[in-house]
Amino acid sequence: MKENIKTLTLIVIALSVFTIALIELLKLVSPRDKGFPENFIENKDGKGPLQNMMQQSTESNQLLTDSIITSIEFAEEIFNFGDIYEGEKVTHEYRFKNTGKNPLVIRGAKASCGCTIPSYSKEPILPGKEGIITVVFNSEGRGGTQHKAVHVTANTIPNFTVIEFTANVLDKKK
Repeated sequence: MKENIKTLTLIVIALSVFTIALIELLKLVSPRDKGFPENFIENKDGKGPLQNMMQQSTESNQLLTDSIITSIEFAEEIFNFGDIYEGEKVTHEYRFKNTGKNPLVIRGAKASCGCTIPSYSKEPILPGKEGIITVVFNSEGRGGTQHKAVHVTANTIPNFTVIEFTANVLDKKK
């Protein structure tokens, strides 16, 4: 019986230490910068738990901002291909610039549909330098007005940017 109580006590202590360590770690990795709206992480209309936690440790949040977060600026976030014919594959290059102080790492680019294929450089973009995300749209089997989006994930706040395009897909050329 005494062994069971000792074991249970050790488990409770271990879980407590783990919880405290996790909370401290979250304080270090929660971004906060005066230039961002208070509600940028979870809820557009109100504060979430991460915002409340971020307000507790300005020093560690500044450390995070200064060490890994940067900013991205696209020359254009929406492009219009105009009229194209069904079956055409059209390509557009979205140019962007790292406007922050740290290297920009594009972690992913995911299209809203299988007819759109994004590609990007896996190499970090240094501060002040430019990069390109190339998007190929295959209009086969598509007709009429098309609106597609690509979610670009990077080490920015917020951590994703949406780039979009539209196209008016006409009947195939005869």
